[in-house]
Amino acid sequence: MNIYDIVVVGAGAAGAALAARLSEYPDINVLLIEAGQENPYDIGRSQGAFFLTWGTDKNWAYETISQPFLNGRIIQHPRGRAVGGSTTLNVGAWLRGRPEDYDAWEAAGAKGWNGKTAVDAFLQIEASDRGPSDTRGHDGIVVMNDLTTPTDLSEKILDAYVNAGLGKRGDSNGSDPFVAERFQTLFVDGVRRTIADDFLDESVRARANLTILTGAHVTRVVFEGNKAVGVEIRDVDGVRTIGARREVVLSAGAFNTPQILMLSGVGPREHIEELGLDVIVDLPGVGQNLQDHLYAHVYTLGTADAKGSVAPDLGDAAVQRWLETHNGPASYFPENGVAWASLDGHAVPDFEFLLSYNTTSSSFPQFPDADKRSGVTIGVVLLQPRSRGSVRLASADPFAKPLIDPSYLSEQADVETLVSGLRIAHRMVASSVLASWAETIYPSPDASDEELAAHIRADVGTVFHPVGTARMGSADDANAVVDSELRVRGVEGLRVADASVMPTVIRGHTMAPSVFIGYRAAEIIRRDKAAS
Repeated sequence: MNIYDIVVVGAGAAGAALAARLSEYPDINVLLIEAGQENPYDIGRSQGAFFLTWGTDKNWAYETISQPFLNGRIIQHPRGRAVGGSTTLNVGAWLRGRPEDYDAWEAAGAKGWNGKTAVDAFLQIEASDRGPSDTRGHDGIVVMNDLTTPTDLSEKILDAYVNAGLGKRGDSNGSDPFVAERFQTLFVDGVRRTIADDFLDESVRARANLTILTGAHVTRVVFEGNKAVGVEIRDVDGVRTIGARREVVLSAGAFNTPQILMLSGVGPREHIEELGLDVIVDLPGVGQNLQDHLYAHVYTLGTADAKGSVAPDLGDAAVQRWLETHNGPASYFPENGVAWASLDGHAVPDFEFLLSYNTTSSSFPQFPDADKRSGVTIGVVLLQPRSRGSVRLASADPFAKPLIDPSYLSEQADVETLVSGLRIAHRMVASSVLASWAETIYPSPDASDEELAAHIRADVGTVFHPVGTARMGSADDANAVVDSELRVRGVEGLRVADASVMPTVIRGHTMAPSVFIGYRAAEIIRRDKAAS
């Protein structure tokens, strides 16, 4: 049996950062395990056509169970199954949230996880092309650029935010939370660099104390008594066990991490026993507290002579052109602007607006030429949802997909808040700046609250930010899964370091805080090793 000091499960945003940082110390022998393969140089590296890879084995291709508050709809949840995790197939947006979001983690019992700690880490992690400042790092590891755009309409949408009196142009990381900007992403000069590309470059991979094992599906954590001593995997060599002298760290994400925990006997006793599995420790919080960002949309259609929307072309010719030249229709992602807004009197945002220079012509069936007209789309993201869901095992089969039930919009307050958000978006599209691109608006600004609520339930989709299913908390919190040192309660030698430990979802996108969690986890583990 191969034995390593530390076994990290999952080479996504958190796991790649964690393994790379741990391997900086020659006295720690690290194994990083990934179920998928290395991320190829394919169309998934493009800004505009990356989602064409969602139908490949690079995607876990998860989906929710039927959602009763979304008219029974099933919501697709693509998750990355490759070195780089979901940073191989996401939008790549580096929107790290507000310091207050991390202060809320500490208030929830995650001691030491606060706004100052997060900002300090981000300034070390980031390599922004915007230059060094008090709010963005310049000499770090993760390289990022602003998204490019082929149309001035992108700028007009940002101007409409200002014109509507909602805020000013600025930096989302700045002291003023109410700004509009073109956000930064992992696409460097138009080509995706994943978090693994940044943290696990050739020099890091050359370290003698770091091993990366791909194509290995972790089926469970192996325990001796209540101590984790390794993991069981299945790969081309069959089923085998890999040992961990010091500890196992799960960085498999908000769906896979609770699945592995429960398959290993760590989780709600009744649920584990009903599937015929042995219980190592009864932890009712495993798989609970699932949170995610949803967004509903306001669509506009311009006058017949309005220009600016850029119709997507993802045919074979466009794909081949991008692969050869990195330009053409597959080069651009239309949702390339972001802005922030709140309900009256709130000091931090309640809504993120994702701004697209394209519209959805199917929303305007009364216009036969709708598909030839320009328009914009405002995606209204509910940043602090109250609805909570769960992840459960479908069976004891480690290859069966988990049962994912976010319980979207199960809290009526979420619907009511989104209605208010659509009203604010209506103010934006009614701005004189967008007059030519908003001759018609759907749903109409004249719609009643009830009509907007019906639109929301039929229209909302996920922003792909699941978190919270193995959350941090204090010792007296019966539903906390890990402590502030990321140690799983009730067992030894097992930690979790990924988005599942977030007590609450941030007011931003979850890639950046996932990197922060992996980055800081390495410091915590190293400190514990030095003290032992």
